[in-house]
Amino acid sequence: MPHRFSLPRFLLPLALAPALLAQGAGPFQPRVAAVDVVMERFYRGESLEAAGRRVNALVDRFNAKVKARNEELDGLHAEADQALAPARDLEATLKAQDRALGSPPPASDQEAVRQYNERVKTRNALAAQYNQVSEKARQVVEAYNARARTLDAAIAQDQAQVAAQQKALRARTEAFKGFRDQGRDVAFFTGLNRLLADLRAACRTRPDPGLLAALEHVRACRRELAAWAEEGESGQDNGLVLVEALVGDEPCCFIVDTGAQLVCLPVELVDALGLTSRLGEEAPLTLAGGQKVRGRAITLPRVAAAGMTLDDVAGSAVPASEVGIDGLLGQSFLKRFVYIVDERKPGKLILIPR
Repeated sequence: MPHRFSLPRFLLPLALAPALLAQGAGPFQPRVAAVDVVMERFYRGESLEAAGRRVNALVDRFNAKVKARNEELDGLHAEADQALAPARDLEATLKAQDRALGSPPPASDQEAVRQYNERVKTRNALAAQYNQVSEKARQVVEAYNARARTLDAAIAQDQAQVAAQQKALRARTEAFKGFRDQGRDVAFFTGLNRLLADLRAACRTRPDPGLLAALEHVRACRRELAAWAEEGESGQDNGLVLVEALVGDEPCCFIVDTGAQLVCLPVELVDALGLTSRLGEEAPLTLAGGQKVRGRAITLPRVAAAGMTLDDVAGSAVPASEVGIDGLLGQSFLKRFVYIVDERKPGKLILIPR
């Protein structure tokens, strides 16, 4: 009997039709295509969480079918037993009569022969009754066996389908786990931001339709990842609070980190914003839980989040492995407001000017 397949909670992706990139994207096309390959494999289509629920539902339906099969066959088995009971009783009576009948008497003892023949007639009548009852019982038993074969064939087919779905889900789960455990997800996020930076730089130099289409496609992938993360974290008991933000003119998805001193961005995103020239010296920085990292100081010209906007926000450029794809919304922004995190609100983060 298959067991329920228990999974950790995963995040829900949003379907996004790939954009058709004009030829002007030129050298960027292979990189954009590589992004789509990863997106299709790990972040699009049915989420692992949804797949887990679907497979568990298949298992539940299969187990319900097995239960119904057993209950039906139990009923048919009881009917077969009931049909066989008279035949068993008649068989026992026949055996007793055969034992009592003994050997035929001598032909010379006509009275004994007559009595013997009467007992034989009685025995044969009982045998005929036994055969008639046995035939009815045989039909009931054959019907039971035929139904059992039909049900078992259906159960075996369903079991094979469920096992195949479980196998496919385990393969997807293990692939995604390996993707994360090997740090390939961080490498992917870093590469995506690097592609964003390169496309933005190319568009500043030559804003033709192909490059602009490629840039919008990359931005769409980033929005897709943000929605993927937001949906997943919203379903966690202690999930991260994510908030849509705008840094300069670039849409971002920040983790709200009240323990971070500054707004923190990956180095690649700073480059995408065209702010690399503003980077200062490297300095230590404290994140949530007292975690110490090193980042390069930067003043962000404008940050908007949760309906509020600030100019000249102190920030830090740090490795993507420390802050995710977009970064952390830290105290250099939050402390300018009274902030509330309300899990009941879709946006969760509420900012009130001081």
